[in-house]
Amino acid sequence: MGLKVGVIGAGAWGTALAHLMTDKSDDISIWAYEPEVTEEINERHENLTYFPGIELPPSLRATSNLAECLEGRELVLSVVPSHVVRDVLSQALEHLPSGVPIVSASKGIENDSLMTMSEVFEDVLPIVYHPMLAFLSGPSFAREVGQRFPTAVSVAARFEKVATAVQEMVSGPA
Repeated sequence: MGLKVGVIGAGAWGTALAHLMTDKSDDISIWAYEPEVTEEINERHENLTYFPGIELPPSLRATSNLAECLEGRELVLSVVPSHVVRDVLSQALEHLPSGVPIVSASKGIENDSLMTMSEVFEDVLPIVYHPMLAFLSGPSFAREVGQRFPTAVSVAARFEKVATAVQEMVSGPA
């Protein structure tokens, strides 16, 4: 059922978005830097470290391997803290599928360069990926999204077609 989604980042916000995407798909993979977070999600169906108290469906699979997380994905959400976006994206690059939307949901700017996330993405990724980049922005709170409280966010992209496609992919009743 649904899209094959890869979520890079298993903090509270990444876990909330991955959890939300399980309403649309039973093929969601989430990458966690910490092996213990991977284990918590896969064995206890809860992210006790960053998102305690929210039961996650068994169909949400966690991995600490970026290649495994991204293989065959039709949508990629990047939800790592802004200060590690450049490093994680550089590591993910060789595994990123081409021709699919890549959505940044990271908040903030890069500490050292003061670049926005869109600037970091365009700096790290080859130009072939740029037309498919989109950026999700709040106001939103991970816990409220995880609990399915009504939330409105915006999706921005260079091309309206990409923004509309991403909007359809991530929208739902809440």
